[in-house]
Parts: sequence; structure tokens; C-alpha cells
Amino acid sequence: MDFAKVGIEKNDLQVIKLAALYFIIAASGILFSFEDIHAAALLPAGGVGLAMMVLYGGYIWRSILVGSLLAFAFQFILSDGSLSWTNAVTSILLALVVTMEITLGHRLVLHFFDQNNLFKHAGKVFQFIGIAFIAGLFFATAATVVLIITGNLELPMLLTWLLWTMAETVGILLFTPFILSWFREFKFAWSKTLTLEVVAFALVLVGLTVVSTVPYFTPVVWKSFPYLSVPLFLWLAFRFNLQISISGILLVSLLAVMFTLNGVGPFVMTSSHHSLLMLQVFIGVFSISTIVLTSTVTERREAQRSVEQFNERLERTVAERTKELHEEIRIRKTAEQNTRVTNKELRKTNAELDSFVYSVSHDLRAPITSVLGLLNLAKDENDRKVLQNYLDMISKSVIQQDLFIKDILNLSRNSRLKLSPTEIDFQEIVEEIFEQLKYINHMKVSKSVEVDQQKPFYSDESRLKVVFNNLISNAIRHHNGKEPQVEISVQIKPKYAHISIKDNGIGIAKEHLSSVFKMFYRATDTNHGSGLGLYIVKETINKLQGTIKLKSELNKGTEVLLQIPSL
Repeated sequence: MDFAKVGIEKNDLQVIKLAALYFIIAASGILFSFEDIHAAALLPAGGVGLAMMVLYGGYIWRSILVGSLLAFAFQFILSDGSLSWTNAVTSILLALVVTMEITLGHRLVLHFFDQNNLFKHAGKVFQFIGIAFIAGLFFATAATVVLIITGNLELPMLLTWLLWTMAETVGILLFTPFILSWFREFKFAWSKTLTLEVVAFALVLVGLTVVSTVPYFTPVVWKSFPYLSVPLFLWLAFRFNLQISISGILLVSLLAVMFTLNGVGPFVMTSSHHSLLMLQVFIGVFSISTIVLTSTVTERREAQRSVEQFNERLERTVAERTKELHEEIRIRKTAEQNTRVTNKELRKTNAELDSFVYSVSHDLRAPITSVLGLLNLAKDENDRKVLQNYLDMISKSVIQQDLFIKDILNLSRNSRLKLSPTEIDFQEIVEEIFEQLKYINHMKVSKSVEVDQQKPFYSDESRLKVVFNNLISNAIRHHNGKEPQVEISVQIKPKYAHISIKDNGIGIAKEHLSSVFKMFYRATDTNHGSGLGLYIVKETINKLQGTIKLKSELNKGTEVLLQIPSL
């Protein structure tokens, strides 16, 4: 049906539904009434109405008014057989009282509570208990006055007021938390253990009921029932959330009411008034205790969970900060180490630069000075043989300067240019170097070359040529007057090339072995080189990430051992 076409809005339809529901709940209060005194042990309508208004809003006061009016009228018809004008007016006035009571309770709830956390804190639970008592007190007072005015007061005024106060308060304490707890989202982690405990709780109730039917145990069970209930309520409060706890209280309360109405149980007294009061005191005390305990335990669990989460966050923060500190310390150490290395390299560079400037100025000018002197002598010389000798000496000086310039260029390239790995053929490199140096001393050179290269090897070819050129030329130049002999062995391993270059030259004295790799250092006075050759070799091998060692005996020869990684 399209309600809009017949003039019924969505809220109006909601009001009608809730009014019908409230009427059914209010009318069911008859089930909890003592027939002889026409008084109810529980008034569920007040608690249900307050829960409905909290859930749906204040606009449903119309549902409460209509539903309660119909319920009171229905009760008068059941008791008197018809609805007189007096009873009709009484019903209207009582419906207004109920509506005002529930509206008052709703306003107090809105004022004191965040509706999403209504029963999660013990302090708030006490406030809710106060609201339930105020609402019940308001209803009982106003309803008693209405009955006095309309002449429908059947019991003593004080007793009526007390019974209605207790019934309405207990009804709010039982049914409002029950409904709100099941309609609001409560986080609760079910487990097999808790499921078994729920089953065990139900079995205990059934067991007490069964035992109470045994004549021998009946008096003991009924008299001790209030005390036996204490551990059950504590069990509910400490092990479960409000949904389960209030459901257990409601179940036990309804059972207690039904047994008392049937004249059995620990709350049956000499009069219905006393029985009703005892029953209401029991339900009120234990419902309040269980709700407060449940909220306290829940609050404690949340506080413990918050502390655990805080500790976890703190531990993560400490771990992250510790990691950051370790990283910062590592970076600082690396920076300090790099600074020390840089400072060491700077000191080395400065020292080498000083030596370089001095030696270059000397070694570059010396051949030029020699050439100029020889040219002056040649101008005044007519003898061809002497002139030829002067030309040979000039040629030797020019060659020496050319070699020195080449050494400087090799040193510069090695320090500036990046590595450029390519596949290396050692046999080809060695043969090329020997071909370039075959006229170095106009002497025949005996060579032995063994290259064991089964796998590809990668390195910087130009730098390797500089290394081989310097080492082979040294082996040829520094001969001891005999035919120079050079033995070269190259073995390619999976990661390294092991190279040996051995000669039969004049060798190097032990006191010079630790210094021959220094810039411009000359171990002999033969003046064959610039003093840069072995220094360039050492720097080039360092650039190639390799190692170099010297073995030498004076007048017997020298062996150079290289280990170069494949790039």
C-alpha cells in the first residue's frame, strides 16, 4: 500500500506500530499482578516505553499516550466488565501520567548520557538508577493522586504509592537496559568457554527448579534461593557483558514472579502485600547489583585493554625510535668513517701534490735543460761523430721527457675516469705490450707467457694495459747486463685473475721494498724512469679493487703478484 496516497506519513505509521506494541506490553502487566490486591509485581510498560523513546526519539510520545490509554481502559473493562465515565477519565489521566513519566525519563537520559555509552561506566549506571527511581516516584505519586481524585483507590494510599514506586522503578531497571543492550551495538567476543558457561548457567537454573520439586529439599531450596542467586548473578556480572547479564536477571525475575504468584517460593509471605514487597526488593537489589557489577567489570576490561594498547603503541614507538637512533648512529659512524677516510686521502693528496709539483718541475725541466745545453755544444762542433753523439743524447732526453709526460697522463686518467669494464683477452694484451716495447733497449728479450683463461673475465682494458706496460717495461729496462727474461703467468679463477710477472733484472734491495710504490720514489740511481711507474700501477690496481705484492732479491730479479677481481 502507498501510505502517501492515503495521507499517512512514515512517522505516523511508526507511531501506530509502536502504540500497538506498547499496548501489548502494558496489557501483559496483568500477568504479573496479584488478583486479590490488583497490584502488579512488575510494570514492564514503563521500561519498554523509555527504551522505545531513547531508540526512536521524543516524537513517539503519541505512541505511549495511545498505547497506555488503551491498556488502562482494557484493564478497567476486565475488572469491572464495562468502562464507566469515571474509569474512562481515570484511564486518560493515567495515560497522561505515564506519558509525562517516560518523557521526563527520556529528557533526563538525554541530559546526563551519551546514548551510545549508556551502561558502560559504573558512575553512569548509578545515574541511570537515579533516573529510574525519579521516574518511578513521579508515576507513583501522580497516579496515586489521580486514583484518589477519581475515587478508584482500593488500597491504602501509602501502600499503593510504595507498591507502584517499586514496580515502576524495577520495570525500568529490568526492561530498559535489556532492550537497549540488544538494540545497541555491544562488542563481545564469544568463545567455546563462554558458550559452555551460558549452558551451565541455564542448567543450574533448571537444576534448582527440579530440586525444588522434591519434597525433602523444597523448604531448603526455597528459603535459600535469594542466597543461591548471589553467586549466579556474580557469575553473570564478571563473565559476560550487559546483554547476557540483564537477560539472566530478567529470566530469574520472571521465574520468581511466576512462582510467587502461584504461592510457592521464598517470597511468599502471610499477605500478598508483603509477598509483593519482598519480591520487588529482591528483583530491584539484584538487578541494580548486577548492572553495576557488569558495568564496573566492563569498564575495568576496557581500561585494561586501553592500557595494553597504550603499552603496545609505546613499545612500537620505542622500538621505532630505537631503530631510528641505531640508524642515526650508524649514519653518523659511517659519516665519521668517511670523513676520516676523506681526511686521510686529503692529507695523502696534499703530500703527493707537493711532491708532484716539485718533481714535475724538476723532471720536466731537466731534459729541456739538457737538450738546450747539447744544442749549444752542437753549434760549435764540426766533427760528425761528436755531433751524432750529441743528437743521440738529445734523443734520449726527449724520449725520457715523453715517457714522463705519458706517466703523468696515465696518472691523471686513472684518478679522473670511471671504470669501464669490458671482456678481457689477456693473451692479446700481453702480446700487444711486448710488441710496443720490443725496441726499448735495442736488446733481445726472452719472454714466457702462459695464460689459462677458460672463462670470460671483465675489467677495464685501458687500465690493465697501463699496469702491464709499466711492469713489463720495468722488467726489460732494469736488466743486469744480461739478456732480459720476462715470465708472465695468468690464471683466471671464477672471481679473480691471478697474475705473476717475473724478471731476471737487478732486483730491489729490502730497504726499498716498502717505499717503491710511493710517488717519484726511485730505488736505484740508474735514472731509467720518472719514479711514477710503480705508483701508477699501485693506484690503478686500487681502482680495479685488486691487490699487488712484490718479491725481489738484489741482483737476482723481481716478481710482481697481482690479484684482480672480475668486474
